[in-house]
Amino acid sequence: MKYAYIILIALLVAGCRKKAFIEFTGNTPGIKNGVFIIKTPGDSTIYGENIKDGKFILTNRYLKVPGYYTMKITDGDNNDNHEPFEIYLEGGKYAFETEAGKLYKYPKITSTSKTQEQLSVFYTLLDKISADANQEVKQLNLELKTKGNSLSNVAYSQLLNELGAAETKMITNNITAFKEFVKQYPNSDITTHLLSKLNYEDDPVGYYAIYKTLSPAAKNTDEGKEIGDRLSHLIKLVVGAKAPAINGKMPDGKPFDQKSITKKYILIDFWRAGNDFSRRNHQKIIDILGEGNNQKKLEIISVSLDTRSDWWTNAVNEDHMTWPQVSDLKGDDSPNVLNWSITTIPTYYLLDSNWTIVERNINIATLEFEVGDYIEKHP
Repeated sequence: MKYAYIILIALLVAGCRKKAFIEFTGNTPGIKNGVFIIKTPGDSTIYGENIKDGKFILTNRYLKVPGYYTMKITDGDNNDNHEPFEIYLEGGKYAFETEAGKLYKYPKITSTSKTQEQLSVFYTLLDKISADANQEVKQLNLELKTKGNSLSNVAYSQLLNELGAAETKMITNNITAFKEFVKQYPNSDITTHLLSKLNYEDDPVGYYAIYKTLSPAAKNTDEGKEIGDRLSHLIKLVVGAKAPAINGKMPDGKPFDQKSITKKYILIDFWRAGNDFSRRNHQKIIDILGEGNNQKKLEIISVSLDTRSDWWTNAVNEDHMTWPQVSDLKGDDSPNVLNWSITTIPTYYLLDSNWTIVERNINIATLEFEVGDYIEKHP
C-alpha cells in the first residue's frame, strides 16, 4: 500500500507539471519564398514553416525540452549559405526580424527568455564588430579552394597573406566582442557556453586572460571546467613555446629519441591508420620532401594514434612512409593527445631544431605551400 501511495503521488506531480508551449512569428523583408527551421544540436528538425511574402507564424507548439537549438532562415531565391544561428528556447512567444539582404547577420529576437536576451546581445555584438571580417575570411577561403590550383606561386602567396590578415582581424574582433559581453554581463552563467562557440584555440593566451575574469559559477559549469583545462594546456603550445616531448616507440620497439633528430626543421604529423584523410595527406608529405633542398633541411615525425601495432605498421608500409614513425598504441588515451592538444586528425606542427614551435595547426589545404614557404624564407 505504501508503494502504491508513492506511485500515485508521483503521477499526480507529473500530471500537474505545466507543459511548455511556444509560438514563433517572423518578419523577413525581401523574402518572397523561404523557409524557417529550428533544429536540435543533433541536427534533427523540430519546427519548420514556409515564409510567404516576408511573413511566417507557428502557434501553440509543444516544447519538449528547454535549451539551446539552432535556427536558420533561408531565401529560396537567394542562397547566401550562411551558418545556422544559436538560440535558446523555453515556453513563450518568440518574434524574429531579419535585415533585408543580410541573412548572415543575427536576427532581432524578441522574447521573455533572459537567456535568449543574453544570446541576442552577444551575437549582435559579434555581428557589429566582426561580421565583415568573418565574411571576408569565408570569401577568401572560397577563392583559395576554387582558384588555388590555377594561381601562380606569387598570386597564391598573396592570397594566403590576405587570408592570414583577415583571420587575424577576425580573431581580434571576436575577442573584443566577447570582452564587451563579459563587461555587460559580468555574472552571466552562459559566458563559458559562449566561449565554447568561439575558436578560442586561435588565441589561447587572449582567451585564457578573459576566462580567468569570469564568475566562479561560470567557471564551475561542466563547459567552464573543460574550457579552463583546455586553455591551460593550449597556452603552453603557442608559437615560440617549447614543444612537448613525444611519447612512444619506433616500429622496431626502440624508444623514440628526440636527440636523434638533427635537421633544421621538423614537421610533426599526428595521424591514425583508419583515418583516410590523414592517409591521403602522406602523399603531400612525400611531395614536400621532394621539393628543392627540403630533404636536407626538413625531418618528418609521424605520430600514430592507433591502438593496434599491425594497423599502424601496415599503414606505414602502404603509405611508403620512410621517415621516423612513433606510437605508444594508446589511441586517444595517449599522453600525446593531451600534451599536444590533439582534437582532430590529422594535425600538423612545425618545429625548429631547438624543438620550439614555429607553427601549430597548419591548414591541411595549404600544408605543402606553408612548410615550403617557411623553409625558403628561413634558409
